[in-house]
Amino acid sequence: MLLAALQGVDKFYGEQVVLDGVTLELRDASRVALIGRNGAGKSTILRLLMGLEAPDGGAVFRREGVTVAMLEQDPEIPPGVSVLELAERAFADLDALEGRLAALEAEGLDDPEVYARWEGVHEVFARRGGYERRARRDAVLYALGFRGREAEVAAHLSGGEKTRLGLARLLMAQPDVLLLDEPTNHLDMEMRAWLESYLGRYPGAVVLVSHDRAFLDAASTSTAEIALGTLRTLDAIPSRYRAARAEQARIEAATRANQHKEHARLEAAATQMKRWAGQSEKLHRRAKAMERRAERYAAEMLPDADPEGRTVRFAFPSEPSGEIVLQAQSLSKAFQGKTLFEGVGFTLRYGERVALVGPNGAGKSTLLKLLLGELESDDPRALLRFGARVRVGYYDQELRGADPEATLLDEVIKLVGDREAHNLLGRFLFPYEAQFKRVADLSGGERARLALLKLTLGAYNFLVLDEPTNHLDLEMIEALEAALAAFEGTLLVVSHDRRFVAATTNLVWEVREGRFTAFEGDWDFYTRKRQERAAPQAAAAPEAKAPAPPKQSGAKTPSKWQLERDLEALEARVGELEAELAELAGRLEHPEGLSPEALVELGTRHAEAEAALLAAMAAWEETAELLRVKA
Repeated sequence: MLLAALQGVDKFYGEQVVLDGVTLELRDASRVALIGRNGAGKSTILRLLMGLEAPDGGAVFRREGVTVAMLEQDPEIPPGVSVLELAERAFADLDALEGRLAALEAEGLDDPEVYARWEGVHEVFARRGGYERRARRDAVLYALGFRGREAEVAAHLSGGEKTRLGLARLLMAQPDVLLLDEPTNHLDMEMRAWLESYLGRYPGAVVLVSHDRAFLDAASTSTAEIALGTLRTLDAIPSRYRAARAEQARIEAATRANQHKEHARLEAAATQMKRWAGQSEKLHRRAKAMERRAERYAAEMLPDADPEGRTVRFAFPSEPSGEIVLQAQSLSKAFQGKTLFEGVGFTLRYGERVALVGPNGAGKSTLLKLLLGELESDDPRALLRFGARVRVGYYDQELRGADPEATLLDEVIKLVGDREAHNLLGRFLFPYEAQFKRVADLSGGERARLALLKLTLGAYNFLVLDEPTNHLDLEMIEALEAALAAFEGTLLVVSHDRRFVAATTNLVWEVREGRFTAFEGDWDFYTRKRQERAAPQAAAAPEAKAPAPPKQSGAKTPSKWQLERDLEALEARVGELEAELAELAGRLEHPEGLSPEALVELGTRHAEAEAALLAAMAAWEETAELLRVKA
């Protein structure tokens, strides 16, 4: 069933054409990865679907009664409200539907007209997960890191935690069309793996915008790419879509080269014919015919490659450091009585490429700050020593030290000459006009590109990158991977992007539950070791209470035949859930070969199924009791 669509939509900002005849259809099970360069129009498409902007041409369709909701990166949090209270507000629509059901039941469902209205409301309530909403709440809050924090004041959360709570509320509300713009921001690897699985079972349509390629591939089934105002769609995950597009581009480039060669041959032949013609009218006619043939051929040639298809290339030139890059002993840090890590010691050697991983809040960024000298160790015996000729380059997405009133060009001219600054900015996808923007006015993607540009100019042989893929589009991420592959120095990366980590590092350090562990192997080695060490409690899930069935106190009960029909449906549902629980329990009892992320996801699914079973059994018992009274 078609839920929402853009139908031949045009959108202009001033004289800029952002969307030109764009069509996109969203159906029940749509899982669309919306990709494109930063600024290409992805957010505009989401805002049109949401109804926050109006099209300048074409139409935006939304089926009557269909709910559409979009993730906010900076949600407003009312003061004095707890995490749990704010989460419960996600159910306002479902609570209202439940109230309407109770009111209709009070009118008496023996009346066919009243019953018809009740059935319509009940269908919407059940389809949107009204009966399972409390179980959904518990599972989502647990998976997104709020277990045990339900009583905290939501306004006191960090910016990333507020965004994560906003995502949790959106998933709890379960709109028919879910628009997720960068949902993996502020999610650690376990949370991302859980979200992938959750979206795979989501009952409505989902549109995803994300820089995380592994997440997009796992959570989507089709791809829509916006470029130069037009939208291309294909029923394929993004990696396959982009591979197909790359192959198409290669074929088109070869065809274009052959066509230019043939066109040049035709023009040369026509010119030669003119020289030979002399006074011969016949040869002049043949020369004219050949010119027209060359013109027709030119009109049928493939157009030049679009400018958005240009490849970004850059490098991190450096001179070698000494063999020992960094030595550490007895590094420890605690905040508010919580030990993040203690007794950390290691020797980092030239050319090693380390991924620093761990859950949100485990202490990764704190350890980085300690290594960079921004914090001091709590242990007075701590030792931190850099080796000979080490030049540390820190990826500073916040652009600390930059003048917010300066232009992009000013910032780069400080480091290189005027002409080279223009060329460098162009290489990092800043067109000439954009080079005069103030640093304060830069978007997240522009700030990230400027930070990378400045990093290429320092001749650093030890790069420290904290979430470098945030705000970069897919092409820039791949350009960064290529630059790091050619980089001969030492690398320390904090990232939740699994594909980026796997492509750029060969060692893994983990900070988890107050412990620091160095794994002498790459990302694949690390995941295998985690699987081997995974304990059964990794699959533990929060205890979820079954949601109360609709209150019918003082209300007339449905007719006997309706109760019998409901009872049959509930019996079938109980059977399905029992079978699902048995399957999940079996997989949890034999976790061999499962990643930690898969174990957590299985545990969450088990909790959801268990809570849903409790809800279904409670509803079955109440329905059976009502039927017994009717008899």
